[in-house]
Amino acid sequence: MKNRVTRMIGLLAVTLIFCIATNAFAIDKNQLIQMAKLGLADKDIIAVIDSSGADELNLTPEELGELRLQGVSDPVIAHLKASGRVKGTKVEPEDAPAGDVVPPAGDVVPPADVNLDPAPAPSTDETDEEKKAREAEIKAREDEIIKKAEELNIQKDEAVIRAKQLKEAAKKLEEYKDDVESGDNMDAARGYLEFLSLNPDPTSNEWYEAKFGLAKSVYQEGILSGASRPLLEVLMAGSEKPHFKEAFGMLQVLTRKVGYRPPVLEELTKLYVGDKNSEFKNEFNYYMGKFFFDYNRADLAIQYLSKVEDGSSDYPESRYVMGIAQLDESVNDIAGALKNFQGAIVSAEKSQDSNKDILQLGYLALARTWYEVGLYDVALFYYQKLPRDSSRNAEATFEQAWTYFLKNDHNRALGVFHTLNSPYYSKWYFPDLYVLESTVYLNLCKFEKSQIALAEFKKRYLEKLPRLKKVLADTKEPAAYWTMMMEYAPDDKGLPPLFYNAVLDDTGFYNIYQIIKTLRAEKSALENNISSLGAFGQVVLDNVSGQLTAKIEEGGILVQQKLSGIDLELEDWSLKATQIEFDINSEEKRQLEQKLLNPGWEPANAGAGSTFFVVADDWQRWKFEGEYWLDEVPNFRSSLRTECVEQ
Repeated sequence: MKNRVTRMIGLLAVTLIFCIATNAFAIDKNQLIQMAKLGLADKDIIAVIDSSGADELNLTPEELGELRLQGVSDPVIAHLKASGRVKGTKVEPEDAPAGDVVPPAGDVVPPADVNLDPAPAPSTDETDEEKKAREAEIKAREDEIIKKAEELNIQKDEAVIRAKQLKEAAKKLEEYKDDVESGDNMDAARGYLEFLSLNPDPTSNEWYEAKFGLAKSVYQEGILSGASRPLLEVLMAGSEKPHFKEAFGMLQVLTRKVGYRPPVLEELTKLYVGDKNSEFKNEFNYYMGKFFFDYNRADLAIQYLSKVEDGSSDYPESRYVMGIAQLDESVNDIAGALKNFQGAIVSAEKSQDSNKDILQLGYLALARTWYEVGLYDVALFYYQKLPRDSSRNAEATFEQAWTYFLKNDHNRALGVFHTLNSPYYSKWYFPDLYVLESTVYLNLCKFEKSQIALAEFKKRYLEKLPRLKKVLADTKEPAAYWTMMMEYAPDDKGLPPLFYNAVLDDTGFYNIYQIIKTLRAEKSALENNISSLGAFGQVVLDNVSGQLTAKIEEGGILVQQKLSGIDLELEDWSLKATQIEFDINSEEKRQLEQKLLNPGWEPANAGAGSTFFVVADDWQRWKFEGEYWLDEVPNFRSSLRTECVEQ
């Protein structure tokens, strides 16, 4: 029991000393008496007194006498007087006893749940039961103090050990950096993870270097999703940090390859990059402009894209994207869009090898914008600027056919229709091509050719429609649609190749396919290195697996929507074809009657004229899917003449 009491007193002293200089608890005379009875050394009691506020103790001379009677020592009482804690007494510092006061033990804050309230004082008429209860309460308080003191000591020991481990681990950071530079990525990643597991101060240089090293090591190993979180932390640490520019370059790759652009990246706009070189500022402004463009925030996209300087590598594309943003309904700046498309073209022409796509996209954007405002000749001028070997030839050729059709240039429209009927374009999905062709022949009173065009439409598209409907009816889950596309094998029962190709040509499908391909490669890299990455690797692997599942689901939904859209579109074109057949029969009858009335009629040359067939509003536009595609349009012309009889 004696040993326990001695140990308790020592622990209590430790606990109380830890509280010095913090004003963590109040002191009264009962607490001083309690500490004296517990046998605390005078220097510890004096330290506790000094740790309290100046107004905590304001004893009367009578209370001072009570303290002396209860066993409080003379040095403690003298210190109370010297420190001005007894009313009417004040001993100057040079008269105070020396040698008993210990310096504060440090800024250690006691746990909030330690009960340091004064123990209950004994009553003069206390019963045995009350005495037992009071003694039990005192013992419980003593036990609590011992427990908390032990916990504080353990925490202190652990902190010392962790600090020592951190110091030793920090010495190896340069070694891990060398591993990254030499390509030993997984060894470096393992070392960085061990260091970070010791919870270094997130404001320290060591933490920053470890986070960047971890991001770079897994990034170089192809584990892009694993690099995303530490990379984001490095970027958010500030633009003044040494690895900010390199980390930003890695972020650009993550965005392009795995679509990594979380909304929190908007916080990057709060960082100051004005002290960086022009090349980096241009890259930063283009990235943030494209970021806001992807989130459909056209105003902010324009704000950042407009800061990209002429002559930078991103300038042509920044002008093009800004032009598209200006066409957004919230902005509706057609004049500004046309100016920026022209700027993209002029800039891209200076470096055609590196900006060939932007050059073509600029021409096509101008053509489509002029088409939308009804200036068809200007639109055709820019369509014809596109090179013949463009990868987007088929789409733009078809759009030019629409342009000729709407400006009633029958000869050139038929010339483009003939081009699109060639084997070179056989895989493309253009159901309205044959309906337009039939309409032109109807306008020229070429009824037989009009019927032939409709028959080709039925053979090429409508006869395959039941197979498409069966695929839609039999396939329910989005993942099954994606699997169908990945394992596609053409036959006479499944999805017809024409509709399969229509999905492949969708820009959204291509983008998702590329991301899924990257995630699969990343998952494989993680599985091969999971032992090196430990718990971190398992978390990243689970994350990548989740992303992969979500992207496959997203891709399957896109395929399902695309095929459902084709189904609805063909139903609509089927109704239009039926309407044309009715018009053909009616017009044949009317023309026959006119020939009987005009036996000497001679056909005139077919030129631009009024369109016989009235095209509904929803016929007059083609759908732009994803980015604007580029193309070149052959300048073919038909020599057919009208056979319509004048009334």
